[in-house]
Amino acid sequence: MGFGDVSYISKDGSNEDGFAVGQVAAHLGASLGDSFSVFGEFSATARESEYHFGVERLIIRYDFSDRYKLSAGRYHTPIGYWNAGFHHGAWLQTTVSRPEMSKFGSKIVPIHFVGALLEGNLPAGRLGLDYKVGLGNGRHTNIAAAGDDHDINSDKAWMVQLNSKPRRFSALKLGLGFYSDEIPLPDGTDVEESTVSAYAVWTRESPEFIVEYLHSEHELLTDSSVSGDVDAWYAQFAYRLPGTRSNWKPYARLERIRVDDSDPLLGAEGLDYDGGILGVRFDFNPYAALKAEYRNEEFDSAGRESNFRLQVSFVLTKL
Repeated sequence: MGFGDVSYISKDGSNEDGFAVGQVAAHLGASLGDSFSVFGEFSATARESEYHFGVERLIIRYDFSDRYKLSAGRYHTPIGYWNAGFHHGAWLQTTVSRPEMSKFGSKIVPIHFVGALLEGNLPAGRLGLDYKVGLGNGRHTNIAAAGDDHDINSDKAWMVQLNSKPRRFSALKLGLGFYSDEIPLPDGTDVEESTVSAYAVWTRESPEFIVEYLHSEHELLTDSSVSGDVDAWYAQFAYRLPGTRSNWKPYARLERIRVDDSDPLLGAEGLDYDGGILGVRFDFNPYAALKAEYRNEEFDSAGRESNFRLQVSFVLTKL
């Protein structure tokens, strides 16, 4: 039915340490017959002195068969693994926060996608293949946001992703995807965005392993000599302890983002990033977890900074 969290954050050299109420997310779903369904995800996100309310996902879907499922609405873009694998609600993920490349509000990954999506399973035997093909509005004037009401040009964004869950290794999941869009700049020129993503995930918790890589190319359509690349990746490892200590789950993650200075879309945004985290999750309740996390980060060559985060996250479920 919903998720929430409360955190304490302490940063090196900062006098703004303190408590923070995280994002509150609510889920609503309904089946309107054997094959037609509606799902919505709504959030309240804490700002400095107020809350921002938003529609995160709103999807109508008709299942023709296991192979063909057609839907329309607002999605978390099926690009890579994390963005469509972990939705709003910190309790869902092992860590306190999402990787920098796919954090909410990221300019690296187009987090939301408004349009239509065709998905389903493929008859591939032991490979366990499924696919997603989407067409919709691209990035908006704020490039970190999707066009909810309309697109800002006539060129639609499109994406395709192929995933595999081999029967022989039921915990293994692999994926490869492509995303394309044309994005207008304030000066009236357009940038072509082409993104390739790949991931490999081991979903059992002893161990849990997630590695994801994304490469984007941005090219000015009026002058192909003006272009730049983005490379971003992270690798996360976690291990739920055995026996009577199974409530404990230590974890670590390394991350890196590099954006060419010549990139016409993102080169001036200062998005280079290096980060490493160490933490532990303690599931003290079936519906709540305590996480303690140390982070060491560098944003755009501005020097290393460290911070410590303590978070209680929870899920609200219908009993």
